[in-house]
Amino acid sequence: MRQQKGWRIVPPHEGHLALLLDLGADGEARRWGDAVPVRDPGAARAWVAVARDGWAGRHRWAPRRWVVEGSAGVATGPGADEVWRPAGIVEYRPDGHGGAEVGYAVHPDHRGHGVATRALGLALDHAFGEDDVVLARWRAEVGHWASRRVAWRLGFSAPVQVRGLLPGWDQDTAPRDGWLATLHRDDPREPAHPWREIPVLTEQDADVRLRPWRADADDTAALMSVDDVARQFVGPVLPGAGEEAVRAWTRARRESALLGHGLSWCIADARSDVALGGISLFDLLDPFAHGCAEVGYWLLPAGRGRGAVTRALRLVTRYAVAELGVHRVLAQTDERNDASHRALLRAGFRWTVTEPRSCVYAAGGEQHGTARFALLDDEGRSPGPPGPPPAVVAAGHPPASSGTTPDPPVPRAPVPTLRADPLVLRPWRTGDEDRVVEAVTDPLTRQYLPELPDPYGRPEAASFLEACAEASARGERLTWAVADAADDRVLGAVSLTRTSASGAPGEIGYWAHPDARGRGLTTAAVRAVVRYALAPVAGEGLGLRRVWVQAAEGNLASRRVAVAAGLREVGRDRQAEVLRDGTVEDLVRLDLLAQELPSPT
Repeated sequence: MRQQKGWRIVPPHEGHLALLLDLGADGEARRWGDAVPVRDPGAARAWVAVARDGWAGRHRWAPRRWVVEGSAGVATGPGADEVWRPAGIVEYRPDGHGGAEVGYAVHPDHRGHGVATRALGLALDHAFGEDDVVLARWRAEVGHWASRRVAWRLGFSAPVQVRGLLPGWDQDTAPRDGWLATLHRDDPREPAHPWREIPVLTEQDADVRLRPWRADADDTAALMSVDDVARQFVGPVLPGAGEEAVRAWTRARRESALLGHGLSWCIADARSDVALGGISLFDLLDPFAHGCAEVGYWLLPAGRGRGAVTRALRLVTRYAVAELGVHRVLAQTDERNDASHRALLRAGFRWTVTEPRSCVYAAGGEQHGTARFALLDDEGRSPGPPGPPPAVVAAGHPPASSGTTPDPPVPRAPVPTLRADPLVLRPWRTGDEDRVVEAVTDPLTRQYLPELPDPYGRPEAASFLEACAEASARGERLTWAVADAADDRVLGAVSLTRTSASGAPGEIGYWAHPDARGRGLTTAAVRAVVRYALAPVAGEGLGLRRVWVQAAEGNLASRRVAVAAGLREVGRDRQAEVLRDGTVEDLVRLDLLAQELPSPT
């Protein structure tokens, strides 16, 4: 018998049969362990007999079995003894060569109180001190976190996963994957690493919260619905196809947290708890970057367009600094992923460098640049990006990047939806072709857009929609369909274009469907794009310094729209615009600077 702080382990006897039968009938004990394979009184007596023979024979390979008992106090009456109640069993099975495999099971009434940890600790004392056991082995089915926590508390090594380690159970006879860990006699009997659970992160009145991923039907369905937009940039870190792949992915996220490598959250709607995407903090144990971490994230379709990533980034970085002692958080993104860049900038990150040809998703695949961003816990410690190392300067090699802050990110797909009552500015989509044809075959439109094909029909309109999507994907131009918010009819178009391969976007163009003229709708649409372009990144705009419009001198309607949207004339190019009928006119230039943008009323 061994005893410690109100608990003891004793050899089993006939008085313990009721405990054994309860454990044998308990689904949890049968599902997760093989320490109590009893189903009837005969099997229970046989289990006790094997234990008795093991203690009597003292063979090197005989199992050592105990019943765990907890103190229930002292019985009343003179000379009364302390009362002990059975709570579970513990055993180890020596292999005769210095090794032993441990097993245990706790009665449902006593789970969650540290019974297994105390009992196994006492059994290990006996194994290492009395039985010449040198190495104890623990195994459990993958996913049995409660058993794994017991092994962790007692200092067992980080488990390895072994395919088909355990036999099937009940009706499922297929082998089950298992965890395997060891504890040497000379190892410290304390956790070898922190046991880190994934905390829930939220803030007052927020519309998103961060919580652990769950292995339930709702989260599984959400993870199986990840679309191509997310997979385009983060596909390798997303779960594979099928429920089993999703379960393995979810389990791996918890595994990473327990070992201290990283934390992964589900970005969830704060009210409905529906999954909107995911965010992870990883590389926490990089031996060359103590106090540093990297963040990654992605969204499901339901999470886009609501600032979910920006809010999630703020929650995670605040937690990393305050609770984990992180002083620098890194983010690496595909140079084409401007939605990601804007979210990082809004969350307080700074661009540091873009490394050419370093983002390659498959062997032999396309090579793109990797844009790196960083957030420091105290920006005052690092006033700017460092220059090249002294040896590089001395060798006369110019740096690949000047280290200066770049222009605001060039917008790429998807085109954001903007609202300007009674309008909605949205991406173009199939079905808009007829309204485009109606608008651009109007004589007034054609006069001031001489580059339009002639004739112009549905094929040309379809090509226009395709060109808008491609230009957005290349970062050359954003083009919105201006639609009636009530019935979604197209009433015009507004575009935001960059004028050089390296310049930031800033030129605004527009046309109106005849149905929309004379109602102030084009002005409302242009005003919405102007505000979006010049608003700071922190305010979910593009943070541009300047926007401009160019219009033929005779196009009074277009010039009035620009002035009404806040732009002012700054010059003209004489005889620079040739109209469709051959007329040559001055090209009037109007612009607006960000600091001149009026406050919203």
